[in-house]
Amino acid sequence: MKAQRYRIGLGDGCYGPGDIAHLLVSDGGTVRGPQLPDSQPEYILGICEEPKAYRGEPLQYVVLSPRYTTDTLRTIRESGAVVAVGRILPPCDPRLLGSFLKDQVEYWAVGVLSHAES
Repeated sequence: MKAQRYRIGLGDGCYGPGDIAHLLVSDGGTVRGPQLPDSQPEYILGICEEPKAYRGEPLQYVVLSPRYTTDTLRTIRESGAVVAVGRILPPCDPRLLGSFLKDQVEYWAVGVLSHAES
């Protein structure tokens, strides 16, 4: 079965990197985040499909969480939504352990998640 693909819009005034207008990512499943008061227990792992770099580092993975309390991981997967985007810092590969630590992620952007055409 092919993984769901998403487009994350980072332009139009969204808080974000400024030089990247959008990302195409495939759904890498759910990963656990750091156990901190301001963190979500779980995130959607986005695997970047297009080679991009940010500040000289490869952009391979992002983690996505609902921006608003009315959304859940399930609803943003089904319908799209405004999401918080964390950039996983190299060389971390959250697919290996199914989680990431606080020093392996940077709160990076607010974006609009939508389904990408296959």
